[in-house]
Amino acid sequence: MYKDKTSLLFIFTAFVTGLCGAFFYPLSSLFIVEELGASPMMLSLYMTLAVSSSVFVSHFIAKRSDSHWNRKTILIVSLTSYLLLVSSFVVVRDYWLAVTVAVVFGSVSGASFGQLFALGREYGDRHIANSTNFLATMRAGLAIAWVFGPPAAFMLKAQFGFSAAFAVSAVTVSVAVLIVAKFIPDNVVSKEERSAVSTEHKPLGRMVVLYCFIIVFAFSANNLYITSMPLYLSQELQVNVSWLGLMFGMAAACEIPVMLAAGKMAEKLGTIRVIILGVISGAFFFLVMLSSTSFTSMLIAQILNGFFIGVCATLGMVALQDMMKDRLGTASTLFSNMLNISVLVSSVMVGVVGELYNYYSALYLCFVGAVIAAVLLIVFEILEKKQKIMIEGQCAVAGEV
Repeated sequence: MYKDKTSLLFIFTAFVTGLCGAFFYPLSSLFIVEELGASPMMLSLYMTLAVSSSVFVSHFIAKRSDSHWNRKTILIVSLTSYLLLVSSFVVVRDYWLAVTVAVVFGSVSGASFGQLFALGREYGDRHIANSTNFLATMRAGLAIAWVFGPPAAFMLKAQFGFSAAFAVSAVTVSVAVLIVAKFIPDNVVSKEERSAVSTEHKPLGRMVVLYCFIIVFAFSANNLYITSMPLYLSQELQVNVSWLGLMFGMAAACEIPVMLAAGKMAEKLGTIRVIILGVISGAFFFLVMLSSTSFTSMLIAQILNGFFIGVCATLGMVALQDMMKDRLGTASTLFSNMLNISVLVSSVMVGVVGELYNYYSALYLCFVGAVIAAVLLIVFEILEKKQKIMIEGQCAVAGEV
């Protein structure tokens, strides 16, 4: 599909960075509870502090990346911070030390996603015929990493403990740092071009704000599922934790063809309509998870989950970039921060629900979140149509004058 070396390196970099997270994040909640002896509320506190610090720092960095800071340098620094984070977790066995490490290094590492995909969008707009498909392929690279990353991580954890999985993540992120430093272009867009279009202090429009709420509801549902399922399976159903690795891998395997086809689906049906279908698919997925404890049923249901995440993770970011074309770094990081906020929301909810009820009850909240996101998307589409009609009317009047 892509013949030039640089585009393939962007895709491979997305894959490698995805692999880092695939070895770390699925195990993190289990690590905090099992290895550090944290209660559900302590888990929520850890996630709250880690995510909130990441949101503030990455947003600060993103604003400056759209004006004068070098994206490649930011990407290297953020990935190096992530390396320090996962390397620390190899040896850290104190809860409060883990919180400190996550806040200090995790806050800076949060900028990596936004800067990588902002660089990718800038490169795609200038050198690739269809930048939407290119971004979708980069996002598919992340999904491919999640096909075998979580199963391998849980296998390593079962055989050698948490440290082995975190060590593999550290080695992988070291590879990512080397690839970015040596091969990724330094300045796809020059400082002069960025300064010319910089709108650093421009406020977010109401449609962008509404869309951010949609992202939070949709991904809060997904992240609550990701956070609660390891605990639900191991502590309540008391089944082999390898179930989770296989389920995550199955979902990621289903995401890949969806992500690769997302651009074409958006061209035919419209971006927002495809996202609506994806969120509805997610709602049906959570219904299946609520009504079944069979491994076969839960594994097959991952097809619905794969469509849900494949569409939302790919087109969700592209739609926000399209709304903020003059601030790609801010748009990409805003999307990333909404994902982080959704992690924050889901982390608080899993602690509250786990403390007051049980981890199974978290699936009800997942379903409600998906339904609310679908309703808000329909409202968004209606408002978007009205806005287009209004703009076309104003253009027509201006043309007559």
